[in-house]
Amino acid sequence: MKTILVCCGSGVATSPQVANKINDFLEENDLDNIAHAEPAPVETAKAKIDSNRDIIVYVGIAPADDDLKETIDEHNVTEIVGVPWLTGMGEDEANEKVREAVEAAAKSQSAS
Repeated sequence: MKTILVCCGSGVATSPQVANKINDFLEENDLDNIAHAEPAPVETAKAKIDSNRDIIVYVGIAPADDDLKETIDEHNVTEIVGVPWLTGMGEDEANEKVREAVEAAAKSQSAS
């Protein structure tokens, strides 16, 4: 199962809300058997991405800092800013980025 890591400051308010919306989108589009969204505090993101090769998307409420961005790039993780799931503005486009990342991960997994 691939993971979409959703991070906010504490991991207990905003990121669970965004993760739930992403999980609803995955379920509605029959992608929930491939990936799931998981909330976490942003301070754990770097270690989680370094230790879990199944993380395919990083959703941060704020853009990643340079150190985290380096880790995201190193592991070929897709970065998406999570504000659209909070405001509703641009949510369809953000969902499409999630869909593309999940479908790409599914294709590369079936090719191996």
